[in-house]
Amino acid sequence: MHEANMNDSANVNESKDATHSLQLSEREENPTHTCTQDTSKKYSHWYGRYPWLAFIVGPPLLFLTFTALNCFMFLLFLYFAAEGRTVETSPLIMQTVFWASQTIAFVPALGAALLLCWMVNRSGRRRLWALAACGIVALLASCFNVSCTLPQTEPGTGNLCFCFAGSSRFWQSDFWHPSQAVAPLIIGVLFTFVGRDTPTDPNQNVAAEPMRVAA
Repeated sequence: MHEANMNDSANVNESKDATHSLQLSEREENPTHTCTQDTSKKYSHWYGRYPWLAFIVGPPLLFLTFTALNCFMFLLFLYFAAEGRTVETSPLIMQTVFWASQTIAFVPALGAALLLCWMVNRSGRRRLWALAACGIVALLASCFNVSCTLPQTEPGTGNLCFCFAGSSRFWQSDFWHPSQAVAPLIIGVLFTFVGRDTPTDPNQNVAAEPMRVAA
């Protein structure tokens, strides 16, 4: 009886080894199956399937949307906190208004650059798309001008102006501000070249899979 049990155990082990060998041979014959699944999953989002639309055409629209939202929030703040006030009567509030107006030149570009980098990372596309998108945002931000003149002694004499450079030689325009392009460019460069994942060979992953199954 003891010898019969040992024979049964040996037969079971042989059948398991045969099943593992069959599975390994099927994986070796079809090594692209896993890659196909990864590719279909990689571009599951619309901005992964249409990168030109998302990361070339999209950045100007995204920057303008963020700018309009920031301007709207600033105007609400101006209406509720600074209505009827001047530098003479409320100097602290007026300084807050001035510095808040300057954020309109930087915050929309920062928000657009961060969102575009997140989209590139989630889509699985190459990180150079993020650098191109952030470059477009930086160019628009450098041509965006925000001018705020505070009312000194009489309410209602202040002035707030938003505009883009309209000249073809914008670098010679008074409305060109290269400093506003630095932040989105830094974000794009850091995302593209810092902390990149080490590329792996798909064949290496396929070769490692049988070892994991056999273990």
